[in-house]
Amino acid sequence: MPYKNIAVIGAGTIGNPIAKALLAEGANVIVVARAESTSAKDLPSEIKVISVTLTDVPALAASFKEHKIEVVVSTVAHSALPHQHFLADAAKQAGVKLFLPSEYGFSTIGVSEGELGLKSKFGEYLEEIGLPFARVFNGAFITFIPWLLDVSSGKAKILGQGDQKATFTHPDDISGFIAYVVTHLSPSELENKFFRIEGEHASLLEIAGYYKDLPVEHVDAFGGPDGPFKTLLQQLINSGKGSVAYSAAAGKELTGADAAGASNALWKGHHWKGIKEGLGL
Repeated sequence: MPYKNIAVIGAGTIGNPIAKALLAEGANVIVVARAESTSAKDLPSEIKVISVTLTDVPALAASFKEHKIEVVVSTVAHSALPHQHFLADAAKQAGVKLFLPSEYGFSTIGVSEGELGLKSKFGEYLEEIGLPFARVFNGAFITFIPWLLDVSSGKAKILGQGDQKATFTHPDDISGFIAYVVTHLSPSELENKFFRIEGEHASLLEIAGYYKDLPVEHVDAFGGPDGPFKTLLQQLINSGKGSVAYSAAAGKELTGADAAGASNALWKGHHWKGIKEGLGL
């Protein structure tokens, strides 16, 4: 039988829509959020929001048991990634049947450094403790493209040539896919599986062309507070590793059932948003 009782950890950019999508699929949803979270206050009344310290394993386990949680969907942000193992330990203690770690980006399989490395190591930790997992790779959020290209500057700024194709997916499709598969697929179809979804496969140069009358400027780096992160993301895309089918472990792009967007078909009858549609261009 598909899962029914689900806990979403975090109510931010992707946690909030995932919780709402799960509710729409008929799941019993609780959200574990920070006490000061403002986005959690926007959730429907049918979703119970609880505040538990994410490093307090006994308290987390007790909450999972109290609500008979079968699936934990982690959406924790960068700062909490090093502490995700506390969530896993609590889930294991509470008898949770499936754990979806915080991925929501490029493939992390075999990566050993940086934020992607933290996600990869956590995936290995789930295997070590014997907690069934489902890891979903979706590439970059389509809604983040204007920020990534710095279009507010009046130009589409691209690091280097920008001719390497990468995976881009709309948050609506990411949240909807997760909600659908968790509530419709059997445990055997979910446990210890990797899912690669994709709204569109495109290069930054191609995407810049979607913006009519917006000149392209090729830059060496990005300035400002978020400049280093923006530079890092564009460098990753330019390296050819921006496709969700790329495997650092294999050192190449995977094909067949592991190809970019291969998991899209699991959401039967769904129309996936492309970049132009997702941005209203």
